[in-house]
Amino acid sequence: MFDDIRELLFGCVYTIFTPFDVTGEIDYETLGNYIESIYESGGRKFYAMAYNSRYSQLTHPEILDLNQFCINKVKSLDSNNLVIVGDPIHCSTAETIEFSNHAKDAGADLISLLVREKYFSDDQILDHFAEVGRQTGMGILVHEMPFLSGFNGSQMHWPRSLLMALPKIPQIIALKEDAKDPELTRIALELEPRVRVVIAGRKSEFIKFKPYGARAYLNGVSIVDARVGEAFWGAYEIGDKKTIDFILNRIEAPFFDRCVAKYGWHRTNKALLETAGLMRRHDRMPLKHLSAGEFVLVEEVYQEIKMSIQELLPQ
Repeated sequence: MFDDIRELLFGCVYTIFTPFDVTGEIDYETLGNYIESIYESGGRKFYAMAYNSRYSQLTHPEILDLNQFCINKVKSLDSNNLVIVGDPIHCSTAETIEFSNHAKDAGADLISLLVREKYFSDDQILDHFAEVGRQTGMGILVHEMPFLSGFNGSQMHWPRSLLMALPKIPQIIALKEDAKDPELTRIALELEPRVRVVIAGRKSEFIKFKPYGARAYLNGVSIVDARVGEAFWGAYEIGDKKTIDFILNRIEAPFFDRCVAKYGWHRTNKALLETAGLMRRHDRMPLKHLSAGEFVLVEEVYQEIKMSIQELLPQ
C-alpha cells in the first residue's frame, strides 16, 4: 500500500529547522530560503519534526501553519520530493488525527507520531497508532524516543515487544530510531525491510549498522550543506572508506566533539546554521540560544568544516 513511499525513504533525510526573528515570531521567509538551500545542494527528503523543528515551542495552530508551509514549499520545488511532518509532542489521539488529516490534505507523504509518556501501556500506544491509521489512511513514521516514566521523569527505552508489534499496523511504514543505544538500534533494524528505519545521531555510529541493513539516517552536520549528506550516502553504498573517513573525521567530528559535546545539539545546530548564513540562532524560551561568547567556538569550528567541505567537494 505504501511501498513507493517506503522505497523513496533512503539515504539522508533532512530535518527542517524553524527560524525565529528577534521578536520570537516564525520567520517564514528565512524558512523558505533554508528549504531551498537544502534542495539546491541535493536534498530531496524533508522532515519537520518535534524537536529540531521546535514544535515544543509552538502553539498547535502554529504547528499546523508550519506544517502547511513546509509541505507547500517542499512540493513546489519538486512534486517528487518526500515530505514528512509531525503531530504535537503531547496530545490526544483525536488531536493527532486532526493533525494527520491536515497533513494528508496538504499533501504530506507521511505523518510522524511521537508518544513519550510511559504511563500508557504498550497496548494503548499501539491502539493510538492503529486508530490514527484507520481514521486517516495516512502513512505513519513512528518517532521512537526513550519514554518519560511518569514517576520521576527518568527515561525508559522501548521494549522489544513493542517495537516488534509495529508492523502489525499496516499504515506504519517507517521508524525514526532515536534511542542512541547500539543494541536497541540493532533490534529496531530487525523491522527492515517492512518498516524503514531512519537512524538519528552521528554517522560514525550509523556505519556500524550496515551489516544489519541500515538504509536511512538524519542529516547531522549536513544541515548546512546537503552535498555532505549525499556524498556520505554515495560513499556508504559503495564502501568508499576514504570518503567516509574524511567526512567523519574532518567534518562531523569537529562539530560534535567540540561544540555539541559542550553546548548540546539543540543550541548548537541553530548556531551552526547562523554561521553558515542560513538563519539566526534565536529560539523561544525556555530554550536559549548561545551567547555571543559561546557562539565564537561554533564560528571557529564552522570555518574549519567549511574548508573541509570545499576540499571534499570543490566547486
